[in-house]
Amino acid sequence: MINPASNSDFGAIADLNITAYQEFAAHMSPEGWRGMEESLRAVEARAQSTRFLVMREQGEIVGSVGYCPAGKGNQEIFPPNWAGVLLLAVAPTHRGRGIARELVSACIQCAQDDSAEMIGLFTSELMLPAKQLYESLGFHLESELPIRLGLRYWRYKLQLTGPRISVREEPRKPV
Repeated sequence: MINPASNSDFGAIADLNITAYQEFAAHMSPEGWRGMEESLRAVEARAQSTRFLVMREQGEIVGSVGYCPAGKGNQEIFPPNWAGVLLLAVAPTHRGRGIARELVSACIQCAQDDSAEMIGLFTSELMLPAKQLYESLGFHLESELPIRLGLRYWRYKLQLTGPRISVREEPRKPV
């Protein structure tokens, strides 16, 4: 079950982010990884404009994501009428069970509840499974972003206004 994170969860979310993204460190320059690590740990600071959602199993946070309401996101990346998905992380030992899909779907629902016109996210060239997930949820490549941390990044969007969207749900795999 997905729940809002509490302030006391921020340290565990930061640790999960590092664990989940650690696999990319080998493909980055040391300076690039240090910059990414700093960003991944900045959960408390981001919580000023971002709502973190978590999934727990046996009391442990095994997945998290940040939902940023329209107008609250990084304006260098997101137009003011876009809500945003940030810092999707699933513990490597819990991947392949639909947790990431549930977390992103929860962000889409938050954006719909907030009457956002659009929800967006950005992902790098290293995050191929994430790109596949986003596309399966209906996100479309919108543009390439400037190089960040030595990596190519792309912005994806999902239109929320107009005809009701249909997100293809896949059942979560049992534990």
